[in-house]
Amino acid sequence: MAKNYNGQDKAEWSHLVDIKSIEDGPKTFKFAADERACADMARRFGILSIESAQAAVTIQMVGAGTVQAMGTVTADLTQACVVSLAPVPARIEEEFEGWFGDKTKAISFARARNEKEAKKGHIEAEVLEESVDPEPIIGGKVDIGELATQYLSLALDPFPHAQGVSYELGAEPPERDSDGASLRKSPFDALKDWKEKR
Repeated sequence: MAKNYNGQDKAEWSHLVDIKSIEDGPKTFKFAADERACADMARRFGILSIESAQAAVTIQMVGAGTVQAMGTVTADLTQACVVSLAPVPARIEEEFEGWFGDKTKAISFARARNEKEAKKGHIEAEVLEESVDPEPIIGGKVDIGELATQYLSLALDPFPHAQGVSYELGAEPPERDSDGASLRKSPFDALKDWKEKR
């Protein structure tokens, strides 16, 4: 769900496009995140850093009050290894498609039927495809930056692993290294090391 970029909850990587600019036909917009937007997105995603992020998005009107967006988001970023917490650099290139609609002008038949049936208690409210239940056009503008941000977040590796590190669910962490030395220090060893450093 897109953030309300007309309110106080501003999207981290906002790129607003006035839909009047595409009345004559499709247009492609290319934009990059600045240093602050990268830092804010990394904080939102809960990852170590985003070094760079770019997007190229083509948008067009596909009907009365409906906008289609198709594009690619590319980013260089760093996540933390789920086992060792070591930094894991990654490059992401993700294609995406999104839809925006003016909900003050019309409501899709599928959405209207879905809401009516849910109110009757016949079914639970179904999560509809974006083309059927698009993001809102707010103040005559669409935020293709927030759309790119959402798809970038979906492309993140949910379980990043540093090179050479593996850990199977339910497995005990290794107790000895390849030379047979213990990987686990007793509390007394840690205390001894601390005293020697002092």
